[in-house]
Amino acid sequence: MIAALIVTLVFAAPLLIAAYTDFWSMKIPNLVSLAMAAGFLLTLPLTWQGLPFLTEHLLVGATFFLAGFAMFAFGWLGGGDAKLMAGIALWLGWTDVLNFIFMTTLFGAILGIFLIFGGRIMPVRLRTSEVGMRLFQGGKDMPYGLALAAGALFIWPTSQIGSTLLGI
Repeated sequence: MIAALIVTLVFAAPLLIAAYTDFWSMKIPNLVSLAMAAGFLLTLPLTWQGLPFLTEHLLVGATFFLAGFAMFAFGWLGGGDAKLMAGIALWLGWTDVLNFIFMTTLFGAILGIFLIFGGRIMPVRLRTSEVGMRLFQGGKDMPYGLALAAGALFIWPTSQIGSTLLGI
């Protein structure tokens, strides 16, 4: 049970930091994405399921890094979001990826709808604050790190590593 708590905290802490910094500054520090990757590698002794497990997770992480790089190149995703997505994917197996993509898309849609219509229902004081002006300006930028973190945290208990540690 202690191993499950340690690994879950190592997984969740960078996600919470990414969501916080992305919300307030629209930036995700490189250190956060590095912490996701380093956390995976450091917790390997607690989650070890063999060399095929490690190979699969490295391939998923590399695939998402390349996909994120492409999305960044086309202007569809910020650089911090792309690196965070790759760091999260490192923790996931192929079986978890579709759930992650679906939940992240769902949370991203909710966030997008909130940013489009939220400015209309927010009190003027919040809407005209520095953060409110940035979020509700009507531009195409949004703190997608929130959706990435929410999607990852939502699927964690049913993921390959999470469910093994939690005994689900």
